[in-house]
Order: sequence, then C-alpha cells, then structure tokens
Amino acid sequence: MIDNNCFLLRGGRIIDTTQVIDEIGDLLIIDGRISSLHRGTTTPPDTNYMDLNAHGLIICPGFIDLHCHLRQPGFEEKETIFTGSRAAAKGGFTTICCMPNTNPPIDNTDTVNYVKNMADKEGSIRILPVACVSKGRVGNELVDMDKLAASGVIGFSDDGAPIKDSRLMVEALEHSRKLCLPIIDHCEDTDLTRDGHMHEGTISNRLNLKGMPAVAEALW
Repeated sequence: MIDNNCFLLRGGRIIDTTQVIDEIGDLLIIDGRISSLHRGTTTPPDTNYMDLNAHGLIICPGFIDLHCHLRQPGFEEKETIFTGSRAAAKGGFTTICCMPNTNPPIDNTDTVNYVKNMADKEGSIRILPVACVSKGRVGNELVDMDKLAASGVIGFSDDGAPIKDSRLMVEALEHSRKLCLPIIDHCEDTDLTRDGHMHEGTISNRLNLKGMPAVAEALW
C-alpha cells in the first residue's frame, strides 16, 4: 500500500548551495521532511513510497519571493491569494511576501488577519503579509507598527508609493529597528518622474518621449 505522505523523487538533479550539492540522485521525503539522499540512481523502489520520476528536473529548496502583488482584498480582478499562490507554486516558490497595495490597504490588524485567514484557506504555499508604512499608503500618518508586528507582518512598505515625508520616514525607520522588521521603500522622486514614459536617455530623446531620469531614484 502506497503512503501518500512518503515520496521518492527519483533521478533528479539535486541542488543545495548551502551544502555544496549539485548532483543526480534520489531524494526520499517523509511527512514533508527530507529523510535521505541517495546519490546516483540505484536506489531500489519501495512500494510503500510514491515513486516520482524526476529525470530532467531540478530538485532544490523552494524559492522565496520578497515582493509580490496578490491584490486581495479589493482588486480580485487582477489577482487573488488563490491564483497568485498557485502561480508561485508552479514556478517553484514556497514562500511569498504580499505587498499592501490592496483595498483597503494592509494598514491595520483586521486586514492582516483577513489576508492570513484567506492564505490558510486558499493559499497553496506560505504567504507572509507586508503592512503599510503609512495609513492608507498616502504618506501622512504612521501606522501602528507595534500592533501590526504583533499580528504577524514581516515588514512595512507603501509599495509603489514613495514616502516623501522625511520626518515620517525617520520615525518609521526608528520603529522598524526596534521591531527588527525591515522598511521596503520605493525609491522615486515623483516630482522628477511626473508624466514620464520610460528611462531618460538617448532612446527617449530619439522617440521624443518624456523620460524619467535615473537621479530620481539615486537621490531618494
């Protein structure tokens, strides 16, 4: 009888840079944990395990996406926790961090809990929420970073909205240091990039399109 909690991944290219492993072999997984590694392809099959042919495939630790847009709640026509996590899993990602460009934005514990609950119900992989830096992502007032940290967020970001208030940014950075959670900032001086269509340079000049200068990011 085959145990559905036991998998033998046979004949794949096993890569683990932390252990300097890059070789063909078989990997036995029991109850979600690696049980053993067999180098080469001589491991005899065991009828207790689900035998999966991994020839021509790569077996490696799951990828992590630190910045993805699941857009739920509020913009489900663009992406959902269900569809986004399934797409990530197909690409080899086992952990993704979702940005707070939702409606309402992830700037309070209720929205964090909604995302976490939906991730438990419909997510295919581990989903870690990133909360806003400012309420509403508008850059005027700092969120309650202590409460949001306690609710399980792994960082703070206003995503594509740059934090233009330097005093607010300093306050956010001071709080983030105490919480040991990062600020993920979108570096852009929007006064310099306003109405821009592409990178400013020879191509934008040739196409007669308003460009966005590199200094708009470098100065921020």
